[in-house]
Amino acid sequence: MSPITNQAKFITVDTSSSKLAPPTNLEPYTMAVIAEHGKSSRQNVTSESNGKIGVTKSDSESAPHPIQRQLSNALTIPEFFAHKNIFVTGGTGFLGTVLIEALLDTHPDIGTIYVLVRGKRNQDPNERIIRLLQKPIFQKYNEKTLAKVVPVVGELTEPNFGFPSELLQELIERVNVIYHSAATIRFNSPLRTAIFTNLTGTMRTIELAKQLKQLSAYIYCSTAFCNSNNRGLITEDVYKSQFDPYEMMKMAENDEAWVDFTQQKCKSYLKDHPNTYTFTKNLSENLLMAEMAGLPAAIVRPSIVYGTLEHPMKGWVGNANSGHLGFLAGFVKGIFRTMSGSASAIIDIIPCDYVINSSLVMGWYVGTRNIKEPEIIHCTSGEVNPLNLSQFCDIINDSVERHPPNSFVWKPSTKLRNGWRYNLFFYLFHLLPAMIFYIPEKLFGIGMPQHTAYEYMRVFQNGAKAFDYFLDKDFRYSMKNALRISALIHESDRKRYNFDASHCDWSEFIDRCLIGIRRFYFKESAVTTQWHRNYWKVFNILYYAGFVAIFAILYFVLTPFLGFSVGFTVALFVWAFLVWL
Repeated sequence: MSPITNQAKFITVDTSSSKLAPPTNLEPYTMAVIAEHGKSSRQNVTSESNGKIGVTKSDSESAPHPIQRQLSNALTIPEFFAHKNIFVTGGTGFLGTVLIEALLDTHPDIGTIYVLVRGKRNQDPNERIIRLLQKPIFQKYNEKTLAKVVPVVGELTEPNFGFPSELLQELIERVNVIYHSAATIRFNSPLRTAIFTNLTGTMRTIELAKQLKQLSAYIYCSTAFCNSNNRGLITEDVYKSQFDPYEMMKMAENDEAWVDFTQQKCKSYLKDHPNTYTFTKNLSENLLMAEMAGLPAAIVRPSIVYGTLEHPMKGWVGNANSGHLGFLAGFVKGIFRTMSGSASAIIDIIPCDYVINSSLVMGWYVGTRNIKEPEIIHCTSGEVNPLNLSQFCDIINDSVERHPPNSFVWKPSTKLRNGWRYNLFFYLFHLLPAMIFYIPEKLFGIGMPQHTAYEYMRVFQNGAKAFDYFLDKDFRYSMKNALRISALIHESDRKRYNFDASHCDWSEFIDRCLIGIRRFYFKESAVTTQWHRNYWKVFNILYYAGFVAIFAILYFVLTPFLGFSVGFTVALFVWAFLVWL
């Protein structure tokens, strides 16, 4: 710990003349933040020819009343978070859970961490937080430290989250930092749901931020894919949305707008966006640029988030049933055996702890500087340590052979396939076996937990279709600003809060993720023993014996009808085709 004390000074942002006053009630929402051409009536926004937006110097105002922000002079990240009270959305999710642990780890004197928890029937919010804090990543903390994590029951999309006035006033008086990571991450969520959760929910956190008496930092967890309607190098700028975020929030509130809202109508809004997730994330970033000018805000854009590399422990994967981690979980058990995409396409994966580190760094960065507009960084790997799909398949195949699970449905192995070859393989060697496997799966309790292999196959099929878009395009993400800010981190913090993937060993990282899936998701041993290796050898023999069995079946089925010569030739041809497939 640096001997420099965590002194802070308060500055007042006078925004009484701002055109950007947030509506006191979002029904109706005010005029557009970004007009279709040129400047908006709400804010002096510059619109460049490449579609990126920025705020001019005269537009540093951002709220109708003076906001007292807490500007810290802390040199280190732990010093910055000492005595800070934090408000977190999305805290019960995979990223949010690791964020809460990382916040507790920053400094022994960190203040209260308020976690927004959605009220559910028959579920006590305190019990939900207790279960969350019983996860292995929190084992090193005592009860006094864990007591700093406090659930606050509310609804993300409601004004002031529907908090009672006493609770709201407590947050206004005490909270210094907001981390907003709550979102619907389903790519195919209905547009109205995505707007409510991803856009209106963001507006609610902004409204809270502007009420805080001592705001130090506001960090929004976005996604690198929010600009996937563009090509080439995506820079760390906010790209102008094709629709006004305020109008979209108004539309979500209007029931009549959703009568007979067909898929075709939805596509007319998405335009070049592949799904509602990226569309609403881009809208949210535009909203932030308009509302948070002159305030300590930052946007963190992670790519495909995998398990942890180092912190809080190696290979933590949570429940491993979301995002691309779900594919790895199915792959480990030999259920998911193929991928689609170009062999040379970059699969931009990033360790979960790197995303959290970048979020903490950005909190420190914007909280110790006067900034004119929100800072944006990519938390990605493609530009500094590229990994293509062909290499990825080789790595996971090699990793599972060295660290096989206790049991699997078939020998885990994956291969890139495209077009009709992918579809035919999926139906023959995924769906059909899953249907056959249903009975022994139910009788003997083997396979994946929670759902049948057939159900997982359908989920895999839908997920693969969504991911195909990102694995078959030339997306590149600039890290110029991220690396600039990373270079400013105090020497004592650089190793602990590193988020530069330049030197990440992907083979070692995948090893840790697969072992983590074994340990935390399937509740198996984290240690690979000789028994595991022998089990693999047995299945390897069965794997190749299966090829022989397929040929034998084809031979004995075809030769009685076609004769030995023709039957043998046809059987050999079909067998060779299936082996190639």
